Amino acid sequence: MNTALRESIQQADGRYLTDAELQPLAGYVQSFVVRFNTYSLLREHGQNLVLQTLRKLIQTHRKTVQEHGPKCQRDMSYTLECIARAVLLDDAAGFVEGYVLWLQNITRSLHKEESAIEAYRLLKEEIALGLPPESAQLVAPHLDRLVEALKTGL
Repeated sequence: MNTALRESIQQADGRYLTDAELQPLAGYVQSFVVRFNTYSLLREHGQNLVLQTLRKLIQTHRKTVQEHGPKCQRDMSYTLECIARAVLLDDAAGFVEGYVLWLQNITRSLHKEESAIEAYRLLKEEIALGLPPESAQLVAPHLDRLVEALKTGL
């Protein structure tokens, strides 16, 4: 559930939440159908989106895809799972803390930032083409944050 709402509930010990404190819940409820549908679409079409991305990535990073294709596919699929969870729960902070920092460290230690940046940029393009606009708009900020972390750190 939304981090702001969770914090408000914890701080409201012994009293009702104010209207202002309930706003995050209202926004979450209002966007829940789109969030749920986006989660479902990523679950159903994630593998295909990743494979399409790898087909495009091979044009610019052939050696990397040939040598590490199965690992790239696994990591990109896991990334989509983490994004789907973050979208469903409206938890961008959890995505950054629980996944982006980890992937950033792994990618840097393997010196694969350039290919990873290109892969996730291409994945964002595939999502824009393959998902409804409202779903792509929910996913894009997570991929942007991931790419930014790979480029410059957090």
